[in-house]
Amino acid sequence: MMNNSAAIYVAHSDHTAVATALAAILAEQGWIAVDLPPSAISGIIMIPDKRYRHFFIAPSTKGWVTIWEDPRYFADRNLARGLAARLHTRSVWIEVGGNSVSWARGVYQGDTVCEERFEAVETTFYGERGVVHLTFDPDPLPEEWISQLGLPYPELHYEAILAGAIPPAGPPLHLAVQRRASAAR
Repeated sequence: MMNNSAAIYVAHSDHTAVATALAAILAEQGWIAVDLPPSAISGIIMIPDKRYRHFFIAPSTKGWVTIWEDPRYFADRNLARGLAARLHTRSVWIEVGGNSVSWARGVYQGDTVCEERFEAVETTFYGERGVVHLTFDPDPLPEEWISQLGLPYPELHYEAILAGAIPPAGPPLHLAVQRRASAAR
């Protein structure tokens, strides 16, 4: 079950194509690809304070490519929307808090927002600035929603893969990006 975790799912058969689209969207946002190992993580949680971002992109399973970002707590809603639009497909964004009834979600088809449920709250979570999207929503529970959509790997996250967990479809690709100096806050 997904707990204190997040992911983006993209309806696509080719995780390499999804990784290429992800890198292009990040470049448009001011991030450049860098050669860093998956373990070269900073421990910074909130995206606005990150200098580097790391992603694992898993091979397609059940028709979904799964993307996990370090750390596992948050996924980038705008990336999910951008991937759906760029790849002319469906994507899903999900974040689940530790109690599994505080969570956020979105479903996108191309340029269309099909469903979103979240509350954006500006915060200084663990001393870092950013937006937390979680909202109290026990109906449905995250595991029920994940099951209804047929999403794979609700138990995996970036740190689990870093620790050696390999999705059954094979090892994921790794993408590391660094904020361009001109894009720095």
